[in-house]
Amino acid sequence: MTDSLVESIVSIVRQGQGWAIPIAFLVAFGESLCFLSIVWPGWAILTALAFLLAASGVGSSVLLWSVVAAGLGGVAGYSVSYWIGVYFKDTIPNVWPFKNNPTLIPRGEAFFEEHGLWSVFLGHFVGPVRAVIPVVAGMFAMPQIPFQIANVASAFIWAIWVILWPVLFVAYQDTIFAFMRDHEWLIAAIMFAVAFAGAIPMASLVIPMMVVFAFIGGLHLYAGGSFLPIFLAGAAGALAADLFFHRAGATSRGELSDAWYINDGGKGVAAARSFLRQNGVLGVITSKALGTRRATVPIAAGVENMPLASFIPLSVIAAALWSAALLVPGLIARAMFAG
Repeated sequence: MTDSLVESIVSIVRQGQGWAIPIAFLVAFGESLCFLSIVWPGWAILTALAFLLAASGVGSSVLLWSVVAAGLGGVAGYSVSYWIGVYFKDTIPNVWPFKNNPTLIPRGEAFFEEHGLWSVFLGHFVGPVRAVIPVVAGMFAMPQIPFQIANVASAFIWAIWVILWPVLFVAYQDTIFAFMRDHEWLIAAIMFAVAFAGAIPMASLVIPMMVVFAFIGGLHLYAGGSFLPIFLAGAAGALAADLFFHRAGATSRGELSDAWYINDGGKGVAAARSFLRQNGVLGVITSKALGTRRATVPIAAGVENMPLASFIPLSVIAAALWSAALLVPGLIARAMFAG
C-alpha cells in the first residue's frame, strides 16, 4: 500500500512539475502531524519527488519553492500537533494511534525529558518519536516561542536535506562516486565513527546510526568501492565501543544513574544484566540484534565482571556479524543494478 501511494503521488508530478510545490507542503504536513506521521511515508515520497525533479532537469525556482513548501508543511504539522497536546492532553492516550500503541507517549516523554528543547529540533529527524514529540511538548506546556524557534529551524533543515540531497546526488553522481572510490580511507574512517556512535546507549542514536551506516556503505559499494575496508572499519568501530563501555561498566561498581551515557536511571542496564545471566555467551553474540537495547549489553558485561579474555572474542564475532548484516544489502544492490 505504501509503495502504491508513493508511486501515485510521484505520477501526478510527472504530469506537471508545478504540482511539486503544493504536494511538498501536504506531504511534509502529514509527515509532521501526530495522527498521520506513524503511517504516512512522507520521507519516502519527498525523496522520490526530489529524484524525479532532478532527473527531469527541473528549474531551480521549482526546487527552491518545493523546499520552502516542505519546510512550511513541517512547521504547520508540528504546530497543530503541539496545540493538540495543549488542549487534549488528558484524552490523547485514549485515541488512535496512541490507544493502539500505548508505548508511544511514554517513549516520547522519555525522549522529551532527556533532550528538552533539543527534542523538538531532533524530532523531525528521529522516526520512532516524530509523531509524539510535539504532542508531548504541548502536554508539558513548553513555552510557545522556544518551541516554534526549534520547530521552524528543524523543519527547514529537514526539508533542505530530504529534497536537495537527491538533487545534488543526481547532478554530481559521477564526481561523488569517483571521490568515494579514490578516498576509501576516509569512507572507512567515517564508517568507524558511525559504528562507534551507534553503540552509544542512547535510543536517539542507535537506529539512526544503523541507517546512516547502511546508507553510506551501500552507496560506497554501488560506486564500485571495496567491501573489505568498510566492513573491517565498521566491525572495528563496534568493537571499540563495546570495549569502551565494558570498561565503563566494570569501573562503575554498579553506580550508573549519573553516567553521561545513561538516560533511564539504569533500567536498561539492569535488563541487560538479566539478559546476560539468562543467555551467557550467546547473549553477547546476539546483542547487536537487540535494537536500542544492544548498547547496554557491553555495560552489563562489565558490571557483571565478565573477563575481557571471554568478552573480546564474543564481541569480535558480534561486531563482524553486525557490520556484515548492514553491508550485504549494498552488495546485493550492486550486483543487481550497478553497471
